[in-house]
Amino acid sequence: MVIRSKIEELDEWLFAEEIPDNFVPDQPLLENRREINNGPVKMSVYQLSTSGLFILNLQMTVSEPVHIQTEIEGEVITSQFIFFKTADSKLPYGMSRHNIRYIPSMTSSQEIKAGVSYTYFIAVLSKDYYLNLIKRDSLLHRHFVEEIEKGQYVSFSDKDLMATYEMKQTIDELVESNKTGELRRLHTESHIVELLMYQFEQYTESAQEKGTLFRDEDIERLEMARQLLEQRIANPLTQQELAREVMMSESKLRKDFKEYFSVTIHEYQTRLRMEKARIYLLKDKLSVYEVSLLTGFGHQNNFSSAFKKYYGISPGELKL
Repeated sequence: MVIRSKIEELDEWLFAEEIPDNFVPDQPLLENRREINNGPVKMSVYQLSTSGLFILNLQMTVSEPVHIQTEIEGEVITSQFIFFKTADSKLPYGMSRHNIRYIPSMTSSQEIKAGVSYTYFIAVLSKDYYLNLIKRDSLLHRHFVEEIEKGQYVSFSDKDLMATYEMKQTIDELVESNKTGELRRLHTESHIVELLMYQFEQYTESAQEKGTLFRDEDIERLEMARQLLEQRIANPLTQQELAREVMMSESKLRKDFKEYFSVTIHEYQTRLRMEKARIYLLKDKLSVYEVSLLTGFGHQNNFSSAFKKYYGISPGELKL
């Protein structure tokens, strides 16, 4: 797997790591701590990596808004947390959100706002590493593994949940540990498992308390909408057309789709088209012009621009 991140406004790479996918129990851990003070950005960075695992913890403030772009290549499972607090917040620890996600490959951009203190933690696990920690047939994540096997982006929880005190403590203990050697490895793995268990537990409790958020009829329509998006890549539906097909109002479809799938219709449609384009270019060896038609762009220039915005490189560069 390959993981890269940069501050878009400074065009400065925070890190670029290529990590083997295989779970290798005796592989040494590599750790790195550093400070970044560049222009509007003040940041403390902690990284830990080994075969199949990459951990990042960022503490940051900015004097003017910036965007952090993150790129992930390869099948990974992420345990993601973000803690944020404004200067005038009355909450002692600010706000937070977290989720577990399966990501086949992605490029995302996160806005960092001025006047807000952020702590961002992410544990990126290769599929092999994750399934060595949490066995494939475990009931804890059965629905999640079913989606992973489809090879499509999915979040463990439909909606991000708020982090608990225990989760924050586990993260702090993992990042601040002064253990070394094999003890450090065991400490790291045990805390990753502990963190995942807290997330699984909170999701289960939330689901039991709230029950089903959508009527069966609505779920069927949302699933139909998803399937139509997947089937109509070459001739994409507008949101108005999609709403008409599944017999929902356009506003309700947009709202419910975002809540149910944790992604907007536009984001999901873009991801489908870009993933299909990558397969056409790399595996099927089709020309850029052919791929632009098959992914519904029509014009090669529009496709090339969208592709480069999503992956960071042009279709032509990918084919080299």
